[in-house]
Amino acid sequence: MLAGFGDSIMKGVMLRSAIKEGHPEYELSKRSIIDRCGELLGESVSNFARFGCTAPMGERLVERYESRLSEGETVLIGYGGNDSDYDWEAIADHPGDTHLPRTRMEDFVAAYHRIINRIRNAGAIPVMLSMPPMDADRYFRFFTRNMSDWHKKNILTWLGGNTALIVSGHKQYDMALYNIAQEEQVRILDIKSGFLSECAYDSYLCDDGIHPNEAGQARMSSFIVSQLRPVAA
Repeated sequence: MLAGFGDSIMKGVMLRSAIKEGHPEYELSKRSIIDRCGELLGESVSNFARFGCTAPMGERLVERYESRLSEGETVLIGYGGNDSDYDWEAIADHPGDTHLPRTRMEDFVAAYHRIINRIRNAGAIPVMLSMPPMDADRYFRFFTRNMSDWHKKNILTWLGGNTALIVSGHKQYDMALYNIAQEEQVRILDIKSGFLSECAYDSYLCDDGIHPNEAGQARMSSFIVSQLRPVAA
């Protein structure tokens, strides 16, 4: 058996199309990443991922559903994208203020440790996923699509003039995952390399720059399974 706790990426959420104005329209893939992994491994699956989920929210989900985990079941864990994100509207309005990620690093790390321990206490096997890559420029254009030029300028000023800081923050949380995995002696699957090995890896991302499209979800699933087989065998 295979289970997954994560955010919208693991849930199979995709941006339906390029949205220049208004609210973005998302849709669920008919086969989520967990579903695809289960098919490739010949395993039944349980997907407990949620749209917008952070590690602290994920901890509460693990607490709610740990009784449904089975002895020896492989449980994939994938958080970090929402945790490392910012309240961009607040930054646009007050670029001179101090702004922290949605989940402070210390809270992110602590929640992950507790998630791992809960899964282990249920008799299951936790397997962490690194964070997939993002296209920071595309993401910036996406979340500022309804903002004035003045607000966009404020955000760029706070970022130091370009979007590199978005990627830097993303990488810090990704690096934290590897530290957690080492401390807990949990296997972590390198998802990012599976995308970056392709020259045009951004072609696997939706127009928001963060969610894998259908091709990206298929690639991510096959890459997970290629690393997971020795564990699941």
